[in-house]
Amino acid sequence: MGQTVETGVVERYLACLGTNDWDGLAATVADEDLIRDGPYCDVVEGKQRYLKFLRGVFAKLEGYRLNVRRVSHVSDRVSYVELSETFNIDGVPTEYPECLVFEQNDDGLINRVSVFIKQLGA
Repeated sequence: MGQTVETGVVERYLACLGTNDWDGLAATVADEDLIRDGPYCDVVEGKQRYLKFLRGVFAKLEGYRLNVRRVSHVSDRVSYVELSETFNIDGVPTEYPECLVFEQNDDGLINRVSVFIKQLGA
């Protein structure tokens, strides 16, 4: 028999992010003590602020596509995700490879998201 693969909170978060399902994404993140560390040392704290931030950013992105390459669960609380986000810049699809680090609280909800963007070499 085949092995059953359970979809976890990180996978649900990513599925919702890829479809701009903000209500679904809200169900995957903690109500309290949520912190998002961005790639430019920008920090967003709190669930409602984070959801407002995402809605604002994604409202401006044309042609958005999310491509998840790999989800690695290091423990029951820490996961790494290799992905790329593509959106149009001056009408040209532009890809941004990234690594996201997720931490989960005692309830299994995401309470920390850290975003790292890969940079092309010189």
